[in-house]
Amino acid sequence: MKKVSIIIPAYNEEGSISGIVSKARKYGNVIVVNDCSSDNTAAQAKKAGALVVSHKANRGLGGALRTGFAKALSMKADIVITMDADGQHLPENIPRFLEKINGGYDFVLGERNLTKYPFVKRFGNFFLNAATNFISGTSVKDTESGFRAFRSDALRKLFLKSHRYEIAVEIIFEVGRNRLKSCNVPVSSPLYIRGVGMMDGIRNFLFLMHRRDRRWRDYIQDAKYVLRKWL
Repeated sequence: MKKVSIIIPAYNEEGSISGIVSKARKYGNVIVVNDCSSDNTAAQAKKAGALVVSHKANRGLGGALRTGFAKALSMKADIVITMDADGQHLPENIPRFLEKINGGYDFVLGERNLTKYPFVKRFGNFFLNAATNFISGTSVKDTESGFRAFRSDALRKLFLKSHRYEIAVEIIFEVGRNRLKSCNVPVSSPLYIRGVGMMDGIRNFLFLMHRRDRRWRDYIQDAKYVLRKWL
């Protein structure tokens, strides 16, 4: 049986972390990365049965995820899943990811239904999603989603260095750079969390532009690939 590790980065989430950990534990080992919270996040997560790794200083989402990845791989996980601590991701959706990974995919990304989200959020998501796929040579949807799954050998190939929200697009960039087999699965999103704002999106785009090392003809091929997949 494959070993599953579920990584939950958390910063001041004492109100929601316990219930999420309790439900997620049905599907694998839960690793909560406590990113220097000032509340009882760490204690609540540990009480609910998670392995808690705490930062002495706040390192941001990217730093927390990279800590979680390192811990999961050191524990010999076969499949690594990431999800948020604020309640917008339902652990009950985890089997959808496991099915795809067990079916041969390297990377699976949760796709939210954004129809009830504010227009500005949907427009920003569309723009950044298109730009991320274009630069990365990928064709996945909802690139800002934090609900993801990796095969461990695929995760080991990723070169990740970002500290904050840029980690979302950096992961997609690395998926494309390593030509990983990827897909989306629909996930429930019962809560609207403001999350990444417009300035975060701009920073993410600029970060991607710095990460790229591609020729113009590569972008032309990427554009054809994305259009062929989406149309």
